[in-house]
Amino acid sequence: MDYFSALTAFVEAAEGNNFSRAAERLGIKASTVSRYVKDLEQDLGIALFNRSTRTLHLTEGGQTFLMHARRVLDELEHAKAATSALNEQPRGVLKLNLPPAFARHHILAALKDFGARYPQISLELVLDNAQVNLIHAGVDLAIRIGALADSTLKARKLCDGHYRVVVSPAFAGQHGAPTTPTDLTGVPAVLGTSPAGAISFVCGDQVAPLLHNGGIRINDLDAQLIAARQGLGFALLPDWLVAQSIQAGELLVWLPQWRIRDVERDFAVWFVYPPKRIVSSKVRCFIDFIVERLGQTPEWT
Repeated sequence: MDYFSALTAFVEAAEGNNFSRAAERLGIKASTVSRYVKDLEQDLGIALFNRSTRTLHLTEGGQTFLMHARRVLDELEHAKAATSALNEQPRGVLKLNLPPAFARHHILAALKDFGARYPQISLELVLDNAQVNLIHAGVDLAIRIGALADSTLKARKLCDGHYRVVVSPAFAGQHGAPTTPTDLTGVPAVLGTSPAGAISFVCGDQVAPLLHNGGIRINDLDAQLIAARQGLGFALLPDWLVAQSIQAGELLVWLPQWRIRDVERDFAVWFVYPPKRIVSSKVRCFIDFIVERLGQTPEWT
């Protein structure tokens, strides 16, 4: 009996409570999964499942064996990962979960050079602001922006973040430049749709709230950027998004001496990845490449 294949089939059948589902995931016949389980039961001298016409239920012996079988397969995966980490040429599929706006402005442009350096890595990008469960989604590496919730994920900070109050030159010509955040009251705004609570600005010992009387709310950062450049209102946007527009003269910064309270904690940019004992070489090389590309201190900070 191929014990590794039998263990894999047993674990898949136990987790899906079904031979057919396990067979589909493994790319084999359901009869092959059934045979593997029968071989294990004969070898162990104990029934692993109570079978019914529609589903499977682990016996007490099956539950005990499942716990140890998972441990054996996990140890094998760690052994394979440790060996692969020694490989000078990382390879395989690297699945990334990225915030759409950050990916468009800072990751996509780097992928051609990354592919030239690591031709044996295939990239799969999922652009989504939602913080998906990396393990359940099979994601190798994600970039997240903001304060990280407590979790078992591993994290490495790419940089701190700052938000800027930005306006188009035409909009600035129509409205007098504010000297304090309270001067923004009554000025049209372009803001996000997520409730962020009260926003306070800090300058030395001074603290002032952001007050505004409505405007446009948009649930997409790139759309907010476009709206600000078109003069629809002042916008509060991250520096990594607006730096190029400011440099090109498409946007001006209002209240440059004022910072939003706790912005470094709330808007830092992070790499996050599942908590494996051995970080795969493909994950490690992508992190190192992006840090190298953007710099230890990115130019927008």
